[in-house]
Amino acid sequence: MNDQYFKDLLNKRALKATSPRLNLLSKMQEYKSAMPYSAIQKAMKSIDRVTLYRTLESLKEQGIIHKAFQEENETYYALCGKKCSNHHHEHDHIHFKCIICKSVTCEQLDKSIKISLPGFDINNVAVYVKGGCILCIKKTA
Repeated sequence: MNDQYFKDLLNKRALKATSPRLNLLSKMQEYKSAMPYSAIQKAMKSIDRVTLYRTLESLKEQGIIHKAFQEENETYYALCGKKCSNHHHEHDHIHFKCIICKSVTCEQLDKSIKISLPGFDINNVAVYVKGGCILCIKKTA
């Protein structure tokens, strides 16, 4: 993904390809895993808090990013896949947090998770898993 890809994606979702949006998407792609809000703030220090908040919210609402994990006053954001839209987020994956390196990644499932509760209409299921990631396990082996 490059700047042109993000420009096209923003235009398809009826958002202007502003510098803060393009910069944020580029930084999130470079991060290689879900990006904690504290790292986003640090990377985007050239824009004020309100602009950053509005940028994150507009990208979430349009199905371009999603909240991947939240723990201990830290929220992690990740780029959405191609199945997400401005009408519906579709994530058939789990969010895995490594307890060693603290990274959060979106991991695809071999089988989708189906949950039903009598008398309830379920729209979304979020699964958060903690443990050691492949890289950290290899380092300690």
